[in-house]
Amino acid sequence: MKTLLVAFLALLANGVVAGDVRPTVMDVLPLGSVRPEGFLRDRLVRQAEGLTGHAEELYDDIGKSDWLTGGKSGGMYAWERGPYYAKGLVALAFVLDDAALKKKATRWVDAIILSQRANGDFGPKSRNWWGNMIAIQLLRDWADATGDVRIVPFLERYFRFQRAEFEAYPLSAESRWAVARAGDELDVVLWLYGKTGKGEWREFAECVAAQSTDWTRYYRRGGNPGNGDNGNGFCCHIVNFMQGLKTPALQWRLDGDNLKRTAYHAAFSSDGWLMKCYGRPDFMLNGSEQLSDRSASGGTELCAVAERIVSCQTQIASFGDVKAADDLEVVAYNTLMSMVATDGRGITYYSLINQPACIDRPLNFANNGEDVGAICPGPHSGFGCCRSNFHMAWPKFVQSMWMSHGGGLAAVAYGPCTVSTPTATVAESGMYPFGEEVQLEIKATNGGEWPLFVRIPAWCENATVKVNGADFEVCGETSPLRFRRISRVWKVGDVITLAFPQKTRLSYWERGAVAVRRGALLYALKITGEESEVKRYKVPYEDRWIEDGICGFPRKEIRPVSSWGYALLLGRDGRIVGEKVCETGLELRACAVRTDFGGWGHMRKVTAGRAVDPPPSPLPREDGEIETISLVPFGLTRVRIALFPWMDGG
Repeated sequence: MKTLLVAFLALLANGVVAGDVRPTVMDVLPLGSVRPEGFLRDRLVRQAEGLTGHAEELYDDIGKSDWLTGGKSGGMYAWERGPYYAKGLVALAFVLDDAALKKKATRWVDAIILSQRANGDFGPKSRNWWGNMIAIQLLRDWADATGDVRIVPFLERYFRFQRAEFEAYPLSAESRWAVARAGDELDVVLWLYGKTGKGEWREFAECVAAQSTDWTRYYRRGGNPGNGDNGNGFCCHIVNFMQGLKTPALQWRLDGDNLKRTAYHAAFSSDGWLMKCYGRPDFMLNGSEQLSDRSASGGTELCAVAERIVSCQTQIASFGDVKAADDLEVVAYNTLMSMVATDGRGITYYSLINQPACIDRPLNFANNGEDVGAICPGPHSGFGCCRSNFHMAWPKFVQSMWMSHGGGLAAVAYGPCTVSTPTATVAESGMYPFGEEVQLEIKATNGGEWPLFVRIPAWCENATVKVNGADFEVCGETSPLRFRRISRVWKVGDVITLAFPQKTRLSYWERGAVAVRRGALLYALKITGEESEVKRYKVPYEDRWIEDGICGFPRKEIRPVSSWGYALLLGRDGRIVGEKVCETGLELRACAVRTDFGGWGHMRKVTAGRAVDPPPSPLPREDGEIETISLVPFGLTRVRIALFPWMDGG
């Protein structure tokens, strides 16, 4: 008892009061706790063998980064892009348990730690608030994965330096980017507070939170949210916007403001101003690079997709938010999957909902000019930030698939993977998201009773949960909403079978155009594309790296060779005429009529890299031949149409 009293008085002396930082509902597991399997593992392995494994050879601003060289040989963006890459490198190395990537990651971590100066500052630039935010996030991830004892004292020295400097040089003095992205630092400060229990870090968290852009206000009402944003685009910059999504949840942990708790939902409410102005059926926003419009041929940025995934992770952990978990799957399995090449050798800077061609022609987007390839798959597509920052997207999604909760485990997002913790090892299999079933098999367990929480997607009706073949009665117990709790003494070999019936659902967008979804997947017209290599980027030892007959990193253009100017036929019951879904979920057939009404089916004259938007629907019923077209998952496409005009099919 005396020992407990002494410990409690010590906490009070440090300014810690029980409950003064609200706990998260769920806890993010250390990198490596969740390992991908099946098609997910193949995606990540290809990324490791491709752009992530060879970024240091392909890009001078990474391979010759100021963080590694101590000089300026990497160019003007090297101080930023190196940590962006290393953040994804660390994540991918541990998610795959890849020794070669871990060796590369160690070099970056050691370089960052050794760069710390006597005053606590670190890195190639003094008082580099924004760039250092990226670096401290990767150090936090490294510490969780490895237990490296250097990280906590490193962060303490830096934050004490920063706290003193803030008196004369706050975040706003360094850049408005730092103000917009202060949530990234707040995340690490709260982690440090949780590790040390020192009141000074709780107070410092308040200091950082107070300097942030007021994202809660912006998501609800727009306008100028203050703290240095003069309305010239720092909030409507799409990457800032997606990074900012995590900030209200983190601030809520300090002040309990319910408006912050619900800020994420305000941002993506179907009847909110943001979705009405910029919304897309993949639950992203059009932004190129500023939030732009709601057109079918508007673009969203790969950086924004990566940051959206990380922000969803924070929102889910903070509140057990099923909406954010649903969004996490939709963004990963549709937008992200379509933007990162299956062979790991290329990315596309922008994703368009309707993108029947990937050609290097005018788009009227930022960072789109001659030889930029903003929608052309390749290692250099658009501005350099995305090919530095995308590396974390898939591994952060995998990390988010499971979290700890209530003394057990929570299945947050579904797909083939294995989770291992001191509580248990669970192997997840099934056809999801392309099919309806998920199987969770207990491979190891600590022998005691513990709860397993399974998420029921908000889009799903009549989901079933079976344990060892027997129906599981939930008895109204949910924690939190739509996470069903199964508590028992688990045995090796126990199997939980989840069935999520997937109905085809239609949603209506700009000009009445219709999008088609089943479960977590958005569907798009299957277009036959003809690929042509327009450029090839080499690595120094290209002649020694040949896989599958492919050597190097090509940029490609893709032109359609099949028709894409179709209007769907919809029945008076609001359903697709002739709908038929194949058993694997990889193809949906529908009745449609080919039409050029309103210029549909053609590329624009001025912005020749973009399609004419769908004309207002319903279109006049034409006498054209009714054809059966194939719709396939959006994430499996490079060229596509996913927002269709439609006609009355009777």
